[in-house]
Amino acid sequence: MRSSAAPSTGDGVAVRNAAATRQRILDAATVEFSAEGLAGGRVARIAERARANQRMIYAYFGSKDGLFDAVLEHHILLAQDAVDFDATDLPGYAQQVFDVYRANPHFLRLTLWQALERPELLRSVEPVVRTMTDKIGAIARAQAAGLVSAALPADRLFDHILALANGGLTDIGHPSAWTDAQRRDLGISVAHLTAPPPR
Repeated sequence: MRSSAAPSTGDGVAVRNAAATRQRILDAATVEFSAEGLAGGRVARIAERARANQRMIYAYFGSKDGLFDAVLEHHILLAQDAVDFDATDLPGYAQQVFDVYRANPHFLRLTLWQALERPELLRSVEPVVRTMTDKIGAIARAQAAGLVSAALPADRLFDHILALANGGLTDIGHPSAWTDAQRRDLGISVAHLTAPPPR
């Protein structure tokens, strides 16, 4: 993935302006890509919304694909920072993920587009890979300690938890319509999925 660091200017004000411009581009691209996906998104519309020229977008991100990657990585890392992970409270973790999606509908739509158009992306973003590996390792250790069901391997169990947290199939793309009842049911479902066998 091309680095999305701002070009060096050597001037404090210019650096701050560059950072602000980069953030405007990310914000505008979030709106565009969450609505239209990577294939349907248009750099010209992103530039207009961000009050930036297209050459600047390519200077920062290299390509439309690079911009999409940067947008998704930005939101994934924000979501990870917003959620606490405790391998002994996987229902609570799933509900926190549900809350992040419900509060940020664009983020879920971005992940759906990513699954359709860039399925390999999450395996190439090093900070995302590292944190996912850490979570799977924590689940495996909890399984070994008898605190979490070992009926599924840790990586498959984690995938199932995230799939459940993505909401019901009838309104998966509209998390703003998700309900507290769905959140409660999610916790119950993950509790049943992850509960260790009785001793």
